[in-house]
Amino acid sequence: MVRAIFPTVNNKPLPGPTEDQLRNIFKKFDTNNDNMLSREELKKAFDYLGSLILAFVQTASLHHADAIKTDTSTKGDG
Repeated sequence: MVRAIFPTVNNKPLPGPTEDQLRNIFKKFDTNNDNMLSREELKKAFDYLGSLILAFVQTASLHHADAIKTDTSTKGDG
């Protein structure tokens, strides 16, 4: 079984960055403007992307927890 590394809600993948957004992120880390990423530039870009994904997962988790809390609070009083 393959496990997804990207967050899901109700087994549906959440949207990630678009191709243009990724291209702009990589351009941002091309510090010498040679249109190629050195090993160090690439490492910094992936470190940045990792922190973006972590923040994205945390935000999605909070929204998911809020939805569960709201759903639970509406049950049982009827």
